[in-house]
Amino acid sequence: MSFARFSIDKRLVGALESFGYKEPSPIQEKVIPGALRGESMLVQAPTGSGKTHSFLIPIIARTDFDLPRPQAVIVAPSRELARQTYEFCRAFARFYPKMRVRLWSSETDVSQNEEGKSLPPQIVVGTPGRLVDLLVQRDDYPLTNVRTLVLDEADMLFEEGYGDDVKSLADRLGAGQALVYSATLKPHLVAELKKDFPGIDFEGTKEVTPGGLSHHLVDIKHVGKARALVDFMKARRPYLCLAFSSKKEDMKPVADLLRNEGIDYVYFSGALSERDRKKAIREIRSGKHALVLTSDLLARGIDLAGVSDVVSLDVPPEIEFYSHRAGRAARFGEKGDSWAFYNSDTVADARRLLAEGIPFDYYVLKGGELVSDPTSLEKKARGPKKKALPEEEVKEIKIAKALTRKKRVEPMHRKKTQFAIEKVKRKYRRKAIKAAIRAEIGRSYAMKAKNKKK
Repeated sequence: MSFARFSIDKRLVGALESFGYKEPSPIQEKVIPGALRGESMLVQAPTGSGKTHSFLIPIIARTDFDLPRPQAVIVAPSRELARQTYEFCRAFARFYPKMRVRLWSSETDVSQNEEGKSLPPQIVVGTPGRLVDLLVQRDDYPLTNVRTLVLDEADMLFEEGYGDDVKSLADRLGAGQALVYSATLKPHLVAELKKDFPGIDFEGTKEVTPGGLSHHLVDIKHVGKARALVDFMKARRPYLCLAFSSKKEDMKPVADLLRNEGIDYVYFSGALSERDRKKAIREIRSGKHALVLTSDLLARGIDLAGVSDVVSLDVPPEIEFYSHRAGRAARFGEKGDSWAFYNSDTVADARRLLAEGIPFDYYVLKGGELVSDPTSLEKKARGPKKKALPEEEVKEIKIAKALTRKKRVEPMHRKKTQFAIEKVKRKYRRKAIKAAIRAEIGRSYAMKAKNKKK
């Protein structure tokens, strides 16, 4: 099924074919027809399913490029995602000579964003704060022709505290069409969006991760996150692995050990400067590094080609965080693997993820190797198996209980019973220690005798 089946011109179909897009993805088939009619939609679909082009295609098809005024505004929660969307959109400009698309985000100065006011863009992509600054507070651009407002990764926009900026933009733009996108949508967010954008319809799927993705829970025992990641990289040897950490402060010891072990990696986090963030993205996309150590900032919407494995160094507290991380692999119909590390301290978090219905299998990181173990999670839930007491010790404990038992309750009788039991246990602990010492002495003599023979 070709894009030509939609009500779009041949030039747009030809542009898509030149980019390698021959057939629409399932979410594009659902969204594009209604979006072309100007309908507002609340769209949920897994990452890597073609969401970006499902709003860019209708926007380009409905834009009058002879009119030098903003007609569509696309809001993204991060500079990296805004730039990626801008680059996707700008690629169409060679087929539409009069197209002007601008990126307004915090990665550049306001003065640079304001350049070209005499010839305004038809399509604007940006981050919430900068868009509010230029379109609402400064009021430098005519907005009466804005038809479409897109909120990309809407859950992140609201989680990161941009809700007021989004509402301010929506009120100022007065766009007739709202296209709201996310891989995950919580019920309270859906209710809020429907209140702010009346008449919005839901389209999408309940799947939160790509279909070609395999999910694995890995018991890392007591080796710690840093050592576990080093052992994983040596055992797995992934083509490109993204390793996510929930806390920035936990990333330093991991980075230190990777460096000491000689494992090549790229570091990415919101704590980096703008220049270093751009450099890190360039290095990641260059394909020269097999490992990216990153915060959850890289989990949202960023399109990175060739990600074979995703590692969650800690079990995310909610399914939304896990799904965004895992969705970096197996994009656009490819295969991939998602690995979530856990130990005895985080087994409850692992069980919560399992309860969401994701089809996990189970591994144990043992001796630097990944070993399949279908019962690992159950073992952790039961706790360590208690060592059976010697038969003689059991008998003496029973005798101690019987000797201290009284027909009627007397003061301190429970403590007396417990004291008697502890006395028996101390006796057998001393026996065990003496036996261990004798065994060690025996091994020492045997070793000396063996060395003399040599």
